[in-house]
Formats: sequence, structure tokens, C-alpha cells
Amino acid sequence: MSVATWWPKDGRGRVIAALCLAIAAVYLAKGIVRGLEHTQGDFYFTMPGEYAQRLNPALWNSPDMQVALKYNHGLYYYGPSQYLTLFPVVFLNSYEQISTALLLLYPLVLAAACALLVKMLGGRERQEGREGQVGAELAPPDGQVGHASWMPAAILAMAFAFLPLTQSLVQREFEAVAFLALIAACALMARGHDAAGGAAVAYLAWFKYWPIVLLASFALHRRVKGLVAFAGASAALFLAAQLVFGLDHFIIGRTVSIVGGLVRPLGGGEVLYPVIARGALKSDFCRQWLDGRGTEADVRWALCGVEDRWPWLSAKAAFGVLAAAAGAIFTWGAVMLERRRADTETVKWAAIWEFSILTMAGVAFVHAHYYYYIVFLLPLAALFHWYVTRPQAGRAFKIALWAVSYVLLNALIVPTSWLSALLRRDAWQAYLDSGLCLLGTLLLLGLVLWEFVQLARRAPAALAAA
Repeated sequence: MSVATWWPKDGRGRVIAALCLAIAAVYLAKGIVRGLEHTQGDFYFTMPGEYAQRLNPALWNSPDMQVALKYNHGLYYYGPSQYLTLFPVVFLNSYEQISTALLLLYPLVLAAACALLVKMLGGRERQEGREGQVGAELAPPDGQVGHASWMPAAILAMAFAFLPLTQSLVQREFEAVAFLALIAACALMARGHDAAGGAAVAYLAWFKYWPIVLLASFALHRRVKGLVAFAGASAALFLAAQLVFGLDHFIIGRTVSIVGGLVRPLGGGEVLYPVIARGALKSDFCRQWLDGRGTEADVRWALCGVEDRWPWLSAKAAFGVLAAAAGAIFTWGAVMLERRRADTETVKWAAIWEFSILTMAGVAFVHAHYYYYIVFLLPLAALFHWYVTRPQAGRAFKIALWAVSYVLLNALIVPTSWLSALLRRDAWQAYLDSGLCLLGTLLLLGLVLWEFVQLARRAPAALAAA
């Protein structure tokens, strides 16, 4: 995408774009400053891996790596994608050097993800948006092509002001790279490149395993090339990991056990945490729940908090209803789309909505720390672009609901240090324990499901020129 495409030609658009870019710059600067002060998160405890002992004893023996080594004992806690991608950091001599390098690199990775997201969402509408009688209803009206000329800058501001992205940057989490890979996979699928999309999903899945749910889209649409490419890319990743690291150092067996424990009627017995006294009398579904624990933000965890406040509400039943309803709507929409002739734009937006729904389900429903929600920028940006650039019934109301979901997911936007001073308590824990993040998640999921259903009902003709 050229600079000219990013920068509006009209005066109003330039003012809005300049304001958005200033917001993005401020939040990026804030993230970098915080990153200089706080360098350790989950990523720290996954480093450096046994290969550092062989290739760079200076890193292995570095004083600032010893806490991590006592935790992981040189084993690889995540899948091979992270370790293969970040292999060069083994030649740095301390975690301080690694964290500095990633703090410089990850803003570029995140900017690249935003650029790719903007390009994917923009698609063909400027070139072909006026073709087709029905499709024209969903395309920007004549003379209003510049109406959303500030959209790239707005998406950049939206992304860098999103707290899960900031946390990922500050803690040097590999989720920054995974976010880029997710957008790449979605963009490839949106353009009908099934094989490349399947390979990208394999790269994602062998970092953390939730992206395997994305294969549902391949299966429902019988995209055999994508499934074969996923299998081939997975085999290539494991072969590379075996040659470089040795698979015996990956705790894949334990990971499978953990994932099984999370999925197995969602909470039977000890899974990630030991059974605690307060939770011992609860159902298995909520046995590990504890008010105010860390950065847990998933739907299951939040529902257990709701059950703790109102015991008459079964968290497990509510979870089952939500999962079943979302799954049924998704499956219906995918099947309806598969049965009809698919034009280019139908394929594009079907891929975007399906990836958004499956991403939210895979990340948010069972187990998620707050920074995992960086991937929510895919549905957030897609909905914002869809609402702003296409005249539609109830658009103002939809945008208002979207704004509510963004604020709720973004820890109310106000810095938690300010809220803590105002409330005279830990505002961060108050936010996570309040259920506001759960409300934002369900609202966002509902908005995406609604647009997906509308797409399935009017496909294919209505999107022939959208």
C-alpha cells in the first residue's frame, strides 16, 4: 500500500488522520517507555531453551536468566514456531540484550500487522465498488470514496491504543508475531490462497495450539489444499525443530495433557493451578477459580466470577449455552455460504468473519491471559471498517455498540494507575473481577456473528460489488 493511499487528500480527512497518528505515536511511546521499565512477562519464563547451553554459554549463565532457568530447566514451554523464529537471540549474551532487541523489533512487527490488516480490509472496493446493482448498496456512495480516507490511520490508532497490544509489547510476548501471522493467514484465505493460508495457520498452531480451531473453516468449505498444506507445514516445522533443538526438549506431551484438562468437561480436576480451599466446594468447572488471580481474562474464568457473586447462576451451564449458540450460528452460516455460488468479495468477508469468530472462540473461551486478546484487533478493525465504509440500517447504533465493546475490552481506556488512585484500590484487578471484559467479549462476538449471519443470508449477489 502506497503512502498516498494512507494519507487522505481532503482537508477533513487529513485532520482526522493526523490526530489518529498522534494517538498511535503517543501510545507506542508509552509502551516503549513502560517496556524499558518492565521487561519480564510470560515470554521471559520460556527462555532461553536448552540450545543456549550448547551455542552460547554466556547467555545460559547470565545472571538475569537464572530465575527463568529454575522455572523451565531449559525445556521449551511453547511450540517450535517461537523458538525457530527467535533462534538468532541465542547469540545475545543476556536477557537484557534480548529484551532490548525485541523492544526495537516488535513495534515494526505490529506496524506491519496493521498495514496488512488495512490492505486486507480495503480490498477491491475503490476499484470495483460501483459495479452491480445490489452490491452497490453496500459500497461507499459515489463521491464519498474519501469519506473514510482516514481509515488506515484510525486502525493504527485503534491498535496501538489497545491495552492487550501494549502488554504484549511491554512483556515482549511472541503474541506480537502471532498477531502478524494471524492477519497474514486471514488475508491469504480472503484472497483464496488456501495452501498458503493453511501453512500460515500451521505456523500459528505450533506456537500456541488454539489456532487449530481455524481448521474448522477449511473443513466446512472443503478446502483440501489448505488442510494438506497445514499438515505439510506442520511436518516441516517439527522436522526443523528436531534438527535444530531436538523434540525431546519440548514439553508437547505435558501441553497436550494441559489442553486435555482444560477441554475435558472444561475443568475436571487439577489443570493449571492446584485446587484451592475457596474453590474446593465448587463444581469442577470452577475449581481453579480465585478472585483476583493474575491476568486471567477468559470467558470461563469470568463466568466463574459471576457464579461466585450469584451462586444461583451456573457458570458451566452459561458457558455451555454460549458455546453451543455461537457454534450453531457459525456452522449454519458456513454451511449456507458453502451451498451458494461464491464471488470474490463473499469469499473475502466470509474468511474475515469466520477467522474472527474462530479466533475469539479459540483464544477467549477456555484459557486466556489478558494480553492474548491482542488478536481481537482483527474483529474490532473489521467491524469498524465495515460500519464506516458501508451505508446500512442502524449504522450509528452498531458503531455505538462497537465503541462500547472496544472500551470494555480496553480496560475502560483510562490508565489503571489513575483509576487506582481514584478508587483507592487496585483498579486492574477490579476491572478483571468486574466482568466488564466478559461483557465486552460477548458483545464483540455478538456483533461479528450478526454480520456473519447477514452475509450468509444475502450471499452471493449482494456482495458482488461490495
